[in-house]
Amino acid sequence: MQSIGEIQKKVRSANQLRITNSRVESDEELLNMTSYSGIVEYFPEELVITVKSGTKIKDINKTLEENKQALPFFIEDSEKTIGSLYSTGGSDLSDNVLGVQIINGKGDLLNFGGQVMKNVAGYDVSRLLVGSMGKLAVITQISFKVLPEKIALERRNKKNKKNNPSSLRKEIEKRLKDIFDPYGVFV
Repeated sequence: MQSIGEIQKKVRSANQLRITNSRVESDEELLNMTSYSGIVEYFPEELVITVKSGTKIKDINKTLEENKQALPFFIEDSEKTIGSLYSTGGSDLSDNVLGVQIINGKGDLLNFGGQVMKNVAGYDVSRLLVGSMGKLAVITQISFKVLPEKIALERRNKKNKKNNPSSLRKEIEKRLKDIFDPYGVFV
């Protein structure tokens, strides 16, 4: 998958779809996002980066290191893609998400949030989708806050424990699933 249009086409034609970062793209029911990668925008002076979901974390880190900056959340494996980390992440990651671009279960391209530190336009969907395990939408782009290296490393060294999801979170996820994936495409 090299383009948004190709991803949308695959979502629209699928009965069920599982999002993966596997190198093999043989199964019709798998949506491999590894080839949809790269840095969309990076503003070091604004401490903001926007990346495609298939971008490896090590590639993001390499770009940020050039300006002595880093992602402020804990990263266990820099070989993972940022989309994979986003879909399994917790509050330490969601606190640093500024915006997200997704493709919903109907194949529509939607944008939430942006590249600003404060966004008060209602529910913060870009943060709500963190940890959704690819069951609500295809994440195509994510905008993050970045920090100076020293401060980011101090934060990342304080690894947060993952808690079991609360019943409230489960209910919110169920309702989001009804909104973003009404056809039940993402499993």
